[in-house]
Formats: sequence, C-alpha cells, structure tokens
Amino acid sequence: MRCFSALLILRFGLIGALYGLVPGAVTSQAATVTYTDRTGFEAALPTGFYFNDFSAVPNALNSPVSVVTGSGGTPSVGYEITAPTSGLGVFPETVGKAVGNWAAAENLIVTFNSGNVASAGGNIWLTDISGNRVAGTVNVSFSEGTSIPVSSTTSGALGFAGITTTETVLTTLTFQAVGGGSFLNISNLSVAAVPEPGSLTLVGLTAGSFAALARRRIRPAPLTDRQE
Repeated sequence: MRCFSALLILRFGLIGALYGLVPGAVTSQAATVTYTDRTGFEAALPTGFYFNDFSAVPNALNSPVSVVTGSGGTPSVGYEITAPTSGLGVFPETVGKAVGNWAAAENLIVTFNSGNVASAGGNIWLTDISGNRVAGTVNVSFSEGTSIPVSSTTSGALGFAGITTTETVLTTLTFQAVGGGSFLNISNLSVAAVPEPGSLTLVGLTAGSFAALARRRIRPAPLTDRQE
C-alpha cells in the first residue's frame, strides 16, 4: 500500500509539472508584462527573437529617408519605422546606429507588418539638434493599450521600454517626446513572434505520454480521476 501511494504521488507530481507549461494551467502568470530594463526583457523572450541595432542601415545625415525596415528572427517578424511628415535620420553611434525623427515635434512609429508580433522593446533617448543627449520624458505606447513613460538622461544608461503579451498581436509601437522640442532616437530593437502552436502541442503530447505510462505502471484498473 505504501509503495502504491508513493507511486501515485510521483505520478501526479510529474504530470502537474508538465501541465504547468500548457496555457491555462498557470493562472498566476500575467497576460501582459512591461519592462524598463533590457536584461529582464530579453530573458523573457523565446529563442530566435529578432535583434536590430540598425548597423546595416545606410546613414541618413544630410537628408531624411521615408522609412527604415527590419525583418528576421525565427519565426520571422517584420516592421517599418516612420516619422510620417518629416522622415527619418539614421545616425552612427558608438555601437550600432540610431533611427530618429527629422523634426523635433514628430512621433516615431514602428508598424509591425508580419502579423505575428507578441513582444517588442528597445532603447530610447532624446537629443538636441547637435546630437547631444538631453533630459526629458518619452511616452512609449503599444497598440494593445499599454503606455510606458521613459526618462531620457544626459549621461549613463539609455532608457528602455518593452512589453510581452499573450492577449493580442501587436500592430504598432509609438514613441512621443513629452513637451516636444527634442529629437527622438531609438536603437537596439528586439522583437519576438507569438510562440508557434506546434511547441505547445508537443508539450501536451509529452504530458499525455507520461500520464499513459503512469496508468500502465501504477494501477491497471480504470482510473476515476482522469482529466478530460
């Protein structure tokens, strides 16, 4: 009897641990999570997310470009960055490049055109017309309704905003300088797709296999506690 009880506990411990990976089994996990640091944000992303520091984008120092595009990752994601009225500048940085608005009062808009983006985040800061960092606040707004205020400082680490969500697919990401008068700059954009259904199916099959194995080994009689 003791052996039977111990095996039964082990069985439900294994199956419970596996079912915890299946959507709906973990009720304490938030559907939308916001981040203000890159380390925590990227640790929460699935492998294969797309990182872009814009180093491969040609400079635009003397005249604006209408759009900067990016695509990559596994599964692949894609987006367009625009400042609809004035256009964009692309400026070399110590590492990578920055994409910024050509007119100080205009928003930067990232439009996700791959239809599968669930996570996005990047560095944000403000500069004057000479490219010097200035203090201020940038509102970072996501299409699902979340808004994150990010502080720009004259030195030190760059501001960061990011979001992961299981509620909806992201369509846009908008950067707005509070009060205007300063130029927006973004870089180091990380974007990830909605997890592929196949990976969740595999987890479910694995859990089912363990359950079937446990039934054969523990008690051959029909179970009364099966989960539909």
